[in-house]
Amino acid sequence: MDDEFRLDAPVIIVGGGPVGLGLALGLARYRVRSILLERRTGEIGESRAMVIWPRTQELLRDWLAYDAVRAAGMFVRDFRACDAGSNAPIVDLDFRNIDDVFDDPGALIIPQYVTERVLEELAAASAYCDVRRGVEVATLAQDERCVTVTATGPAGPITLRGAYAAGCDGAHGVSRHALGLSLEGTTYRSRVVLSDDVIDRTFDDCDLARVDVDSPGLAFAIRFAPNEWRTIASIPPGVTEEVALSPQAHAARLERLFGKGVQARTSWSSLFNIHRRHAQRFTAGRIALAGDAAHLNSPAGAQGMNAGLHDAANLAWKLAAIFNDIGDGAALFNSYDLERREMVTDTVERFTDRLTRLGIGLPPSIKQFGIRCFSRALRGRGMQRKICRGIGMLSGRYVKSPIIDTRHPLAGRRIDDLVLSDGKRLNRARNGEAVLIAAGDIRLNGFRSIGVLVPPKRWHLKRAAALIVRPDGCVASVIDAPDPGRIAEAWQRAFCGTLPLPLAEA
Repeated sequence: MDDEFRLDAPVIIVGGGPVGLGLALGLARYRVRSILLERRTGEIGESRAMVIWPRTQELLRDWLAYDAVRAAGMFVRDFRACDAGSNAPIVDLDFRNIDDVFDDPGALIIPQYVTERVLEELAAASAYCDVRRGVEVATLAQDERCVTVTATGPAGPITLRGAYAAGCDGAHGVSRHALGLSLEGTTYRSRVVLSDDVIDRTFDDCDLARVDVDSPGLAFAIRFAPNEWRTIASIPPGVTEEVALSPQAHAARLERLFGKGVQARTSWSSLFNIHRRHAQRFTAGRIALAGDAAHLNSPAGAQGMNAGLHDAANLAWKLAAIFNDIGDGAALFNSYDLERREMVTDTVERFTDRLTRLGIGLPPSIKQFGIRCFSRALRGRGMQRKICRGIGMLSGRYVKSPIIDTRHPLAGRRIDDLVLSDGKRLNRARNGEAVLIAAGDIRLNGFRSIGVLVPPKRWHLKRAAALIVRPDGCVASVIDAPDPGRIAEAWQRAFCGTLPLPLAEA
């Protein structure tokens, strides 16, 4: 490399929302420096994404960010949604049903502006994060050595070079356009009005959501602070924006959800289209896309921001491994596209699409029947576990990735956070690192490993085996009858040769 060539940081992140800040903290966890550029100088003015599900919580733990985020939000182990007409519970999820596979499971309710504030405070305290606000990015260009970003900051024009760049700047940011990519998919015919409202009525602390099941279309509300609610209601085609946002229409929506004569102070409301879209690919050269820059989803199910933070977790450890300067870094980087695009299209989009069509497309009588059937099914612990894992985003699987050996049904899935024989949880023992697990009565001589003497039946192990678990908690390979050669071969595939084998100390 010539003397005049220099990098300002290994990674340049465009966009300072939760996904960009999460990526910066994820990189910092592996001691990789980043420069984050955000055009806004102040906080967003609305609650936006406001639920952090269990899978995202454990990723925040790996980044040493979870305790601070949880302290700033409202953590609930019982998530109850009520019929707005009768006040009767229609969905009552008890996340304690999955405490054998997740340490302290529940839903964390926290408005996005608070999440951003906490994550930025943590980033500012890290020597590996350089957060710069008031910087408007104009262009991204790349060659075989680096990505060059031009921008305008408070002091004037800026040019920065990074070995890689991540576009976390939303659906309308410059990063995806710089790659010549678009968001392909569907825009639903129905639009939604979103608003933040302070309601003059107090409900039971366990009642976190209210759903109007008696009227056509979608209408529900989620409480994110005492008496503060995010309301979401679909608007039929043909209704103008002026009518949809009128005080009369908004008052009628609030009465549907909170009862007649309700008084509210609305701090923000807006009309949105609902999308199910994603970019044709999530990487190009040395640039990756994450969050809304890569995919847009319906707000039903509160999956969008969570999926973006999962993007960040997948990308952070791969970038860190690439900077070890061994193995095939390009192949590892490109696996981010294949894995995250598959998870978004095959899991997140399907889940949010079903919920959206259920709320918008069905007549009230059919919707009521479906909700009653679902409510009855939730009385069983098996269904509780399935739904808690599903909505908690613990059930997805990578099946198309070239770096995952999917011949075994456990591979490509998140590893269960089991209680180990010493009383510790598995994910605490992993600590966000790549590990070998000795599953069953087996010793992996010559390797550092974590022992799980009695693997659960759901792991589908016919005999003792070795498991390779990636830093993001995904099982990369299940090795039957493991020997040093087979372990080395599987480890090479899982990390494209970028991570050294976990050899035991002599």
